[in-house]
Amino acid sequence: MDARRTVGVGPVRAPIVVLVCAAAAIAFVVVACVRLEPAPATAVLLVIASLLAGALVAGAAALAGTLPIVGVVVALVAAWLVTQRNDVGIVAILAALFGAGLALVCAPLGRPAGRYRPGWLRAVGALLVVVVLVVAGYVGAETPSVHWFGGGITHGPTATRRVALTFDDGPNATTTLQLMQILDRAQVTATFFEVGKAIDARPDITQALFEHGQLLGNHSYHHDQWRWLDPRYPELARTQDAFRRAIGRCPAFYRPPHGDRTPFIARVVHDHHMRMVLWNDSAHDWDETNPGTIARRIVDRAQPGSIIVLHDGLDGDVHTNRTVLVRALPLILAGLHAKHLTPVGLDQLIGGPAWVSC
Repeated sequence: MDARRTVGVGPVRAPIVVLVCAAAAIAFVVVACVRLEPAPATAVLLVIASLLAGALVAGAAALAGTLPIVGVVVALVAAWLVTQRNDVGIVAILAALFGAGLALVCAPLGRPAGRYRPGWLRAVGALLVVVVLVVAGYVGAETPSVHWFGGGITHGPTATRRVALTFDDGPNATTTLQLMQILDRAQVTATFFEVGKAIDARPDITQALFEHGQLLGNHSYHHDQWRWLDPRYPELARTQDAFRRAIGRCPAFYRPPHGDRTPFIARVVHDHHMRMVLWNDSAHDWDETNPGTIARRIVDRAQPGSIIVLHDGLDGDVHTNRTVLVRALPLILAGLHAKHLTPVGLDQLIGGPAWVSC
């Protein structure tokens, strides 16, 4: 079939490939908007603008030659990756890549037939391939529901109406003990994923959690943006040592900061006889100041088997004010009860031991 042959859609006539690309662009925008969470009009407009920008830039370059295979590959990978994410930043980047891929397929239809490809155009194609691979690597390393790079447990069994409450980035001087008291009164066991440097700064808080029967987890030592790239990943062992000094025990659960992980981290976790635990219910509470909004987001998304993540600290800073959670937690517990969901410790939800030998 000749891709340049035109067909009509109402009063519009265009080459078949152009119509296919237009339909693909519309489908991409629809899928992206369904995935976006939340999806305000500004986010939708950003996705559309990114797709058009990518198409215009790549289309202008593609008029000098043809790279249809590169275009198809880039568009297909971007379309696949957008089904893995729901944040507007990455979705907008993928929209730009998708638009660029479509342009590489469609734009050359307006020039005389030929296979001329100037060197700079091949460089553009290579750059697009590199960018889409880098974005794919980021999605694989940073998306909790994606298991390409060692995976991690994102939820428990759905056959029973149990969920797990987990707290990250503590211990925190303003919040953690108040949360513990609320949990104690409700007779609920949660799991606190703690940062090693914060444990060393306030071992008394970790000791109190342990003595009150709350579970603990390893959340790296520094909670920074780059140490997860070290293949040796000494952060894990250093935090286990902090737990050993504070309570004489070492947790069996590990959660990577920001969910960032590599196959090397997965190997280090396995070598320590631990399990990597992620989440599937987040309120993005680190930048939300309304306790009612935090509670509503958590309860609305909670399902049997959910692993809920909240933040009693931020990046291991023991003095950050996170008392918004003190006001949100009773609302969350009441909302879960109304949905007939019972919060339990991670060891009960996913099975297995809560502690390993140090």
